[in-house]
Amino acid sequence: MEKQKGTLKFGEIFGYGFGGMFMYGFQLCVTGYFLMYFMTDIAGFSTALAATLNTIIQGLKMATMVFSGAIIDAINFKSGKYRTWVLVAGIGLGIFFPLSFVYFDLPVTVYSVIFIVIYTIHTIFYNVGWTAMRALMSKMGRNNADIISLNVAAQVGGTASSVVYGYVGPAILGITLWAGTKQAYAGASAIFGAMIIVGAILIYNMCKKYDSSAAEVTANAPKQERIGFIQMLKSLRGPMIPYFFSYSFGAAQQGFFSTLLVYYTTYVLNDANAAAVALSVTSLAALVGSFLVPAICKKFNKKAIYLAVQGICAVLYICLALFGRTAFGFIAIRALISFISTAGAILQSAICNDIGDYIEMKGEPAPRAFLQGLAGTTNRVGMLISSMIASFGLAAIGYVAGVAFDAAMISKLIALIAVGPAIVCAIALVIMLFYRVDEKEIAAYNSRKYAQTQQ
Repeated sequence: MEKQKGTLKFGEIFGYGFGGMFMYGFQLCVTGYFLMYFMTDIAGFSTALAATLNTIIQGLKMATMVFSGAIIDAINFKSGKYRTWVLVAGIGLGIFFPLSFVYFDLPVTVYSVIFIVIYTIHTIFYNVGWTAMRALMSKMGRNNADIISLNVAAQVGGTASSVVYGYVGPAILGITLWAGTKQAYAGASAIFGAMIIVGAILIYNMCKKYDSSAAEVTANAPKQERIGFIQMLKSLRGPMIPYFFSYSFGAAQQGFFSTLLVYYTTYVLNDANAAAVALSVTSLAALVGSFLVPAICKKFNKKAIYLAVQGICAVLYICLALFGRTAFGFIAIRALISFISTAGAILQSAICNDIGDYIEMKGEPAPRAFLQGLAGTTNRVGMLISSMIASFGLAAIGYVAGVAFDAAMISKLIALIAVGPAIVCAIALVIMLFYRVDEKEIAAYNSRKYAQTQQ
């Protein structure tokens, strides 16, 4: 496809991935795979209440993700438009993430309200940080090769932390200070929260030359202006429509897996420790797959790669329903799905960046953070759909904490974790067929834009 040489140094690419999604990745492991379990088996919420709260949480994640992009585009800091938000969000997340998992010995009605309030604040900081880091790519990257490299770094960082968590997570939860208590997840999250703050400081300092008042002068670029809400809304048309809906359905596959993994390994595979093994192996598969994406992008355009990913994953999920009742079969197929789907995840922000370039190319200001916020919102929409189906489905099949699954419940659980994802992948594929952006035209536009900043 397009053969360009990146302009970023290896240390900058590595620092972006390490300070960003590697540090955030541990938080994602805890919230993504143990949130429902924490509510039912530690906080003591009923399965129905936990399912309701989980649905509310996913809805709040979706709503606040859109808000994150709007506020970043509307408010500028002299110290840097995006890197400053990375720092602010990192500090906030580092504090409120562990607070979300503090156990309060209070009546369920009171505790559930406190839990939702703290978790909402935690979510806002996460979304602002995620969006700011993705928008920062438009400042750092000069061409498609740079953008792909930064996306790969983010994906590698996130998956690497998942691999590491599979080994260090149980040990951190088993630290004597909180092992065996209801505060174990809060204690472990406090360590991960401190790591997030360190990562935010790293990115803030590293990106000064790309995102600050001084950087604008050095690059001979126009000063970044505030973008009004009306201009943000104008971006909700054209290629953004199929992109948004396709990625929303594509993201839905993950919600089934993350919500049901602990239950599946415990009651279907009869091995509670298999959850950590599955997480590590699938993350390692994604890590390996990530390194292949730049080479694939040189041969095929982004849309073609994304369509292939969704089609292959749909088939693999059907295989999971047929052959996933053993630990080996389940983990092997899930690892293959993870290996394939990582390309789609990496291209998410890259395709969204193309949409921003497309808007600029048409002579309009591109609300970069708002667009990336919408990209992140697709994850939230997908998670809302799938986690709602999965969590309420868990309640519908009769799950009660501590009660073993019978054969009928096992079959229904397999259907939830395999057939549901196959359907949403197929829908995502069909919708993306309507996405129309000429990547060669975008590449030519970026070359001209970069050349002008060097004059």
